[in-house]
Amino acid sequence: MDSWESSQIKEIENKLDTDIKTGLTEEEATKRLIENGKNELPTAKVTPWWVTFLHAFVEPLQLILMFAAVISVVAPLISSPGEKIGFHEFIDFVVIMLIVIVDAVLETVQTVKARKSVDALKSLSKPKAVVLRDHNQKEIDASDLVVGDIVILEAGKYVPAELRIVQSADFMIDEAILTGESVPVEKTHKAIKETTILAEKTNIAFMSTFTTAGRAVGIVIGTGLNTEIGKISEAIDKNEETETPLEKKISKFGYVISCVAGLIGIFVFLLLSLVGGFEAWASYLMVAITLAIGVIPESLAAVISITLSFSTKRMANNNVIVKKLASVETLGSVNVICTDKTGTLTQNKMTVKKVIDNNRIMDSDEYLGLDKSIQKELLLKALVLPNDSITEGNERIGDPTELALVDFAELMGVDELVYRKKFERIDEIPFDSERKLMSTLNTVDKKTIAFTKGAIDQLLSICDHIMIENKVIKLTESHKHEIMRASINLSDDALRVLAFAYKEVKNNKLEEKGLTFIGAVAMIDPVRKEAVQAIEEAHAAGVEVCMITGDHAITALAIARDLGLAYEEKQVISSDKLDTMSDAELEEVIDNIRVFARVNPEHKVKIVATLQKKGYIVSMTGDGVNDAPSLSKADIGVAMGITGTDVAKQASDVILTDDNFATIMTGVNEGRNVYQKIKRAITLLMGFNLANVLSILIISLIFKISPLEATNILYINLIVESCLAIAIGMGPLDDTLMKLKPQVGKNGLLKGLILPIIKIGVLSALCSVGSFFIGMMATNTGEWNTILLDKNIINVATDSWLDQIHAIMNSSLSAIERNKLLDEYIVFGRTAMFITIVMSPLFFAHLIKISNWKASKKIKLQISKPLIYASLIALVLSIGVITIPGLNDSILGLVGYSKATSKWTSDNIWIMFVAFAISIVPFLLILMIDTIVFYSYHLSVGNWQKNQILIAEMINQDAKEQNKKRKK
Repeated sequence: MDSWESSQIKEIENKLDTDIKTGLTEEEATKRLIENGKNELPTAKVTPWWVTFLHAFVEPLQLILMFAAVISVVAPLISSPGEKIGFHEFIDFVVIMLIVIVDAVLETVQTVKARKSVDALKSLSKPKAVVLRDHNQKEIDASDLVVGDIVILEAGKYVPAELRIVQSADFMIDEAILTGESVPVEKTHKAIKETTILAEKTNIAFMSTFTTAGRAVGIVIGTGLNTEIGKISEAIDKNEETETPLEKKISKFGYVISCVAGLIGIFVFLLLSLVGGFEAWASYLMVAITLAIGVIPESLAAVISITLSFSTKRMANNNVIVKKLASVETLGSVNVICTDKTGTLTQNKMTVKKVIDNNRIMDSDEYLGLDKSIQKELLLKALVLPNDSITEGNERIGDPTELALVDFAELMGVDELVYRKKFERIDEIPFDSERKLMSTLNTVDKKTIAFTKGAIDQLLSICDHIMIENKVIKLTESHKHEIMRASINLSDDALRVLAFAYKEVKNNKLEEKGLTFIGAVAMIDPVRKEAVQAIEEAHAAGVEVCMITGDHAITALAIARDLGLAYEEKQVISSDKLDTMSDAELEEVIDNIRVFARVNPEHKVKIVATLQKKGYIVSMTGDGVNDAPSLSKADIGVAMGITGTDVAKQASDVILTDDNFATIMTGVNEGRNVYQKIKRAITLLMGFNLANVLSILIISLIFKISPLEATNILYINLIVESCLAIAIGMGPLDDTLMKLKPQVGKNGLLKGLILPIIKIGVLSALCSVGSFFIGMMATNTGEWNTILLDKNIINVATDSWLDQIHAIMNSSLSAIERNKLLDEYIVFGRTAMFITIVMSPLFFAHLIKISNWKASKKIKLQISKPLIYASLIALVLSIGVITIPGLNDSILGLVGYSKATSKWTSDNIWIMFVAFAISIVPFLLILMIDTIVFYSYHLSVGNWQKNQILIAEMINQDAKEQNKKRKK
């Protein structure tokens, strides 16, 4: 690689076969453009919407559901060979496929909407460049630049390619998007020592950086991918897109559920075949398939998508655009946030914070409150007169340092344009890097006064008087010592000090000598107040925050102290040390590092990769091009929407439209709640499904017939469960989750859910089985005596339903006929069981709350309106399917109004009310168990544990006090 920064200009001309006086010829430029291609970065390929849609069908849960749909059609064909197939057999298939399609549509719509939001943030401008070709200056598209072109740069323009500066005059460039430096850097044409740190390449102008002052000429040394931005683009492309933690967990969960469903189906089929004989294998296969369908949470995929969709919509209203649904949960899993400093933690706006007045340091707010005086009025003029920046409304033009001076003057009621018109500039000596001074000669109240600003040591060297308490006295060495000591103290806190002086001139001749020192101001790019609060929230939530910046270590540590991130030098590491450390060495110390200073883009990727290697879920926030590779590499990349570059937005997973670091904590809270809601939904679905499986298994083993049909199971799973599970996803946020540490390690979706699922499943199953037996008591034994006597199944009439059902089970009928008769006989038991099963979750769903219950000694009842509405909807629908003629008996196989053996009468209507009453029992039992466990835990905390908790609180409080002292 050529070391352009250390090469002399003549060497560069020879290497690139160009001439800085004449430029390339058009013929040579065209030839090079054909050979090397345009000065553009390759555009990322956009996945078509239909590919996203089709991809949704090959996810594990969707594949399981589609398999269940196919089985629901095949099973009746196997169990009833030769019989005519009607629409009834296709109901299950249609319903399941609708669920799969709805889920795919939701995911596709969300992805496309997010993509449009990102596109809307992109710039529509087409950059231009002024070049020298064939002795003539001309403006061309920046994409047509070639290596060797001579480019002319002026203030207010973007650098169109990578340039080696060959001529410069007070030339300044804002490199924040690449290096993270908040202050523009002065560029020179002189050769410098070779370096790998981008911020120290002072004679190179990097592509896409912004010129703020002066003028320069440069030779193009790199275009397209051969620029620093190009390298970053390539690094992003090399980062393979990985699954989010939620996607991994759902995928694993899908495989586990499919295996469990398959094993249960096989086990039940073999068990029933061994007990009842292989003659009825087709009927037993149907029972096994019904059980397998009962295990699979058909609505889970839709519940997850809808929950994530509602969360992304809520987040969009809170200035967070999520590009990928599953990224919402990843935000909640984050335990380390690596963030850029400039514009993210800080305001990206230099601001005066301190003033040196009368040789003492005071806060800027205190100075603003001082009464008007000659000294204060002179400083005001010195702030805005030797100053070329302008602020008008939202328009801010000029160097950030000069803009800070104008802002400070405006706080004292001064409009810089009014002052400059009133006090006309006669002459000036522009700023340059050698003098580090700028002077102007202005007419003030019929007097000619010179005002000078600059570096405090340089300014003091040309002063011989000082103004103290509005009086001009001789400047002594003691004065200088006091001023320099104050300046050093401010510099140690990373503040940039700028001093001011004046002199009354008699002959209109501007000279920088014999001046009177007025005072000085100290400025810094201040931290965002909301960022400080957000970092406190992050620490309380168990999330560590690391600052990654291009600033020097001293500046970075000072900012980190203000933010409450770091207080000691050992918590800071610079790029020069990073370069010498092996991956293993970095792994050893990275847990204790909170600030990474003077870093290049490749360092950021290394930092993120090391944290990931240690098992952390890493979020990277940033706005510059230099952040893009690490945004792409991180588990969740968060870009800024206003100041963020297109490259950063493209590389990220989430975009903050208000550029506020604090907004990310809103996302973390939402992410944690999403995961918790998904786990609550899984608890409901799997607990309910377990209850169904146990109920069916118990009754099937006793009576060799499934008490519920496949349509019953699908109604329960797809209508009742879905209503409630979706409502859980739409419920209110649980803010107590932000008091917990994020889960570390590969914890599956079922972690912590096994006992709640078993509790719901067993209690609901026992009540459902009990409801079945009570329901069977309403069987019209008189009508059945006639049927059974006609078929010679019984010889003597009986009023016992148990005797009748055992007679059917032991009859000489064929397996198919026997099972068909049993299916008709248990209809009252099925109806009672169905009522209990569909009604019970309408109550106990409100008790499923997996949150920080150990943190409070009071039970906090959180009312979820969506869950209440969903319960009412499910209740109305369930009453409908139980009572509507044709729907209850023909489709769901429940008690209806037409058949003599199974119709509602005044003698059996009590079954509805008893079954409904039994459905409340699981709710009461779960409430009682949870209450006992809750209070047992809190009341059983012994003295030793209480002391430990008290000691931990005292240590935590002491640490906070120490941090406050260090900060002061």
